[in-house]
Amino acid sequence: MESAGVILFSLSATSLLLCIALAVAWRRFGQEAHAAFWSLAYGLSAANWTANLLKIWLLPAGSSLTLMSAVCSVGSFALIALGFRRRAGLPLRLDAMMVAAAITILFVGFAMWEAASSGVQRSAVLLFCAAMMVVSAMSLRKSGHDGRRATGGAAFWMLALFAAYATGLGLLALFGGNAGDDLYRLLFLTGVPTGLFGVGLFAMFLLAADLAEGMRQIAASDPLTGILNRRGFEEAAMPLLACCTEDGRPLAVVIADIDRFKTVNDRFGHAVGDLVLQRFAAHMSAMLRPGDLFGRLGGEEFVLLLPDTDGNEAVAVMETARGGLAPAVHDLLSIGSVTASFGIASLWRGETLREMIQRADEALYRSKMDGRDRITLCPRTPAGKTARYEQWTAEELRKAVG
Repeated sequence: MESAGVILFSLSATSLLLCIALAVAWRRFGQEAHAAFWSLAYGLSAANWTANLLKIWLLPAGSSLTLMSAVCSVGSFALIALGFRRRAGLPLRLDAMMVAAAITILFVGFAMWEAASSGVQRSAVLLFCAAMMVVSAMSLRKSGHDGRRATGGAAFWMLALFAAYATGLGLLALFGGNAGDDLYRLLFLTGVPTGLFGVGLFAMFLLAADLAEGMRQIAASDPLTGILNRRGFEEAAMPLLACCTEDGRPLAVVIADIDRFKTVNDRFGHAVGDLVLQRFAAHMSAMLRPGDLFGRLGGEEFVLLLPDTDGNEAVAVMETARGGLAPAVHDLLSIGSVTASFGIASLWRGETLREMIQRADEALYRSKMDGRDRITLCPRTPAGKTARYEQWTAEELRKAVG
């Protein structure tokens, strides 16, 4: 009796510590809803183990505590599953169904708990908990869809194994009879706390991983425009360049520069200049295709990486972007027309990213020297030979792209 009390007290205290830790994480890490759900879940878990502890002291007057324990256990696992679904950004419809199922089970429990055998009581709770672990495991497979990194398969199988364990334990409680009581208690006290606390620690790990990923995205993003900064662009571009080089796929890099941007800053102030940068970045971002990369090199200079795109195709894509720039800044016409120049280089075999950007920058320089508001392509040329730049005026480009 005393040893069981010590175990239950330890379980209650550990659950309470996880509840507090997750509450602090919710408060400190952006007040994400899933962290709040997990904190409440372990608060209910602490109440569950406390109710079991009180049952030892109040026997035989502890039947109401048995129902309280079941209610807290069901609520705890339901909140854990809801937390995983919230983190994955999944729709509310199934969440509402889960809450309705939990409430139904609780109301049925109030009505039928006293009449049910202990085996039926235990089995109902455990099978519901197993279902919630299945929901949690399936939610992990969707965790990459809201922009978060998908979680590894080991976590999925951890939750799936816990669900299988809870299902087996529920079936043992239902069909094991009196002969299986001792085995049930042994498996329950060894497996359920281990699985529950393992899930809690994994939840803490996920919150820390999400925070680290958020910080990484901040470090790789330009604060003014929200697109990749130079460091973030290079980190994302290197594996794409390596893949295209290895597979022999075409690749084009584009350097874009807003024309006479210094004049805008000098005449209208940096606030207007910042607005022009934001509008340009938003306009170019809207033109991106799946797999394209877009970043800000600094000042008014931007860079794009277009996989599976040769030089002529890149010219056509950038002409669409160049031609649509005026409507994107139509409400800023008081500052005059806003135009941009572009330089394009397609990948030479064995070329580095820096070399590609340098050739595109040289093509951009030619666009600037020849009147701005145009696109210049540095074609594929064998090493050691002088590249012949191809240039188009706006009228020639309109004819070329139809």
